[in-house]
Amino acid sequence: LLAESWQTSDDGKTITIKLKSGVTFQDGTPLNAEAVRFTFQRFKERGTKSPIYSGIQQIAGIEAVDALTVRFTFKEPAANFWSTITMPYAGILSPDSANKLAETGKGYLIGTGLFSIGEWKAGQSITLKRNPAYNWGAPITQNRAAPYLDSMVFKVIPDATTQLAALEAGEVDAIFINQPDHLSKLQKNPAIRLDDAVLNSLIYLGFNSKKAPFDDARVRRALSYAVNKDEILKVALGGIGVVASQALPPTLPGYDASLKSSELSYDPKKAQATLKDAGFAQGADGTWSRNGQTLKGVLLTSNRAPNDSISALLQSQLKAIGVPMEIQQLDSKAVMDATGEGKFELLLWRYDWNDPDALNIYLGTKQIGSTNRVAYSNPDVDKLLAQGAREMDEAKRVKLYVEAQKLILQDAPWQPLYVPTDVLAISKRIDGVKIGYMGRMLVNDARVVAK
Repeated sequence: LLAESWQTSDDGKTITIKLKSGVTFQDGTPLNAEAVRFTFQRFKERGTKSPIYSGIQQIAGIEAVDALTVRFTFKEPAANFWSTITMPYAGILSPDSANKLAETGKGYLIGTGLFSIGEWKAGQSITLKRNPAYNWGAPITQNRAAPYLDSMVFKVIPDATTQLAALEAGEVDAIFINQPDHLSKLQKNPAIRLDDAVLNSLIYLGFNSKKAPFDDARVRRALSYAVNKDEILKVALGGIGVVASQALPPTLPGYDASLKSSELSYDPKKAQATLKDAGFAQGADGTWSRNGQTLKGVLLTSNRAPNDSISALLQSQLKAIGVPMEIQQLDSKAVMDATGEGKFELLLWRYDWNDPDALNIYLGTKQIGSTNRVAYSNPDVDKLLAQGAREMDEAKRVKLYVEAQKLILQDAPWQPLYVPTDVLAISKRIDGVKIGYMGRMLVNDARVVAK
């Protein structure tokens, strides 16, 4: 969207990007090489708190060569850099807006997109207003200039049933659905159009690898064997999604169908045998204990559908092998805060990324306390992931991630559950909306065609 051209040096350690001319931020200030340098320097200063930390930690220098040319130099070749800078989290920021926010605590971070923030009512809604200056869209949409819509309102409606009712009543025009009965109902509604896409995402059951007894890989493997993924997909999701066998979704390089043989598949008897091997004994009440401590836990997840249904099934499946589990649902920020501080035992969560470097971002040792929410650490895995991040030969890079996945599957910091399919339900009074990159709505071509 913002680059005119780019060039990578033969050794992979220098990337030079020429920016498009005439692009401005939503505050009217120009997008230039200094803004890019400022933005990435800001990312680097935030360290592991930055969601793109893994992809930028090898940056040795950022230089504004001229007004529209920026040069990145790296300590090592950075095979993961391109995927990193195309993530939604890596948008270029207006330096003026960032400095103002840092100084006063007021305002918003401002980018170059087709909509800007008009009003933000915390916990209620966000109103976006049209950016009339926008004319640098990508060829993936017909309209590459300013949007046709004057504004968009995103309403906060946590409950999926309430969302459905709002769509049917015409109070909202679009929702993402993940409830099988809702999908079935909307498929029969002539006023609604459905669009779907398999995502570069994974939903997983995670274990706090720093907290006993979940710091024992045998315990993590045992609980993983107790999970019936097919039941989860069928009952909680109505088949919306794809059962996962490994830590990478099939949409990403590094996914390997042969790893199915290493999956910790549903096997309740093997789950109980593994607990015995780990030194646990089963009591008369069916629960397991070791050194006087009963094996139990609290499953932490966010308070959004379908996490409630999935959590209930996981609770039932673990109870079936004698492991009681409570469920705690919080808002997403509270979950992230809790995992950052290690205040949890089991976690139902998801990741979204567009590159196999996701393994490093979400399971690398350096990301513990940040995106590595389960505090998993394996030096051998770290080594393979570091090699993968700098390997410029795609075939060799894929092999490194496959080897890393073999180790991850045995260590079982996660039990991969399923790869989600996003289903967008949208009123036919709106035309031109579709699911785009990373499951985001593309609204460049959106128009209101009926009242």
